[in-house]
Amino acid sequence: MRRLALFLVVVGMLLASVSVPCLAQDFKPYAGSKLDEKASREASAAAPGKQSEVYTTDDAYDKVCAFYKGLYKEYTMPGRGARSSGQIKMTFFIIDGGKDLSSSKYWMKVQRPYIGGADGKDVRDTTVIQTVRTK
Repeated sequence: MRRLALFLVVVGMLLASVSVPCLAQDFKPYAGSKLDEKASREASAAAPGKQSEVYTTDDAYDKVCAFYKGLYKEYTMPGRGARSSGQIKMTFFIIDGGKDLSSSKYWMKVQRPYIGGADGKDVRDTTVIQTVRTK
């Protein structure tokens, strides 16, 4: 019995020390991206109960997505691919290890072009990285 208890303690300690990428993580900003405080406020105000941070970069959409694919679980919307078929490209990533966006409390989106503003008329040819956290 004593050996079993010792074995369970050792296994528990080993499991606790292992870093599993699908568990909750902190967001890592893309190198060279800039926090857009105005866009962050607008995105947060548009979704009550959610806190957003919006970052922008002139780097290519595919390069930014490749960076985040190495860090977080990519999420594909049911019924469509990760990227839309039109001129707007977007890919979603789950930061906190949730199974999908509706159950996740912390996720992000990479999109190009940037479309913002209360009226949606602020369109920029830049890659946007938006995090969304449920309060």
